[in-house]
Amino acid sequence: MASPHTPGPPRQGMPRWAWAIVALLLVPIVLAVVIAIGVTAGPRESHSTTSPVAAVPLPPAPKPASSLSPTQASTPAATLADGCAGGASELDQAVITAQKQSPLTPAGAASFTATLERWSFAGPPPAFQKRTSKQIFTANATSAARRSLSSSRDLKGSTGTMDFSTGRYYVKTFDGTSAIVSWLATGHLTDNGVAQPDVLVAGTVHLRSINGTWHYQNTTSERSIEDMQEIGIPYAGGC
Repeated sequence: MASPHTPGPPRQGMPRWAWAIVALLLVPIVLAVVIAIGVTAGPRESHSTTSPVAAVPLPPAPKPASSLSPTQASTPAATLADGCAGGASELDQAVITAQKQSPLTPAGAASFTATLERWSFAGPPPAFQKRTSKQIFTANATSAARRSLSSSRDLKGSTGTMDFSTGRYYVKTFDGTSAIVSWLATGHLTDNGVAQPDVLVAGTVHLRSINGTWHYQNTTSERSIEDMQEIGIPYAGGC
């Protein structure tokens, strides 16, 4: 994902674990599948069914705020999703805190999604990720969702973090009890201690409300990174 905006190709390619943590995910494709989040149906959707999550070398920077749609540009900051809900560290606690504090609103669903992805992607995995997952997953969570946990894979000494500082989201559907949220973030990776060029990572999560809090049910693919850069709403801060 060379120019001033595009890092050169990785010296050793993507770390092995970054492709593995999401099973069929992170398949290298020219136009990777991205994020779909919006309160109503937005621009065209990708029909790719290849992978719930995509990662590609970092493309040119997203369009500046001035090129956003009037609806996005006029959205009050207070109503935007928080890209660092629960805090930047101690991710087991962060995801539980984000779950408790994220309201049952479109922005709340997107806030929980960002921390959910930071927690599930992190390598090495958070110390209590498997135990914490019992509180985060729905009872009928799909195998794709469960395989998205970094603790479900052998990372072979590689590391990775998800960064939503320049992340975007788009809420495709929301009815108060469920939400489909697409996300776009930057992945910082190392392979055997060697830093790799940053990549864009994207996907879509299906959430359900249980006892007043969001829970993780499924992960799928919905939109291209290109679409997401056009329609995605920037997070109000992130980590």
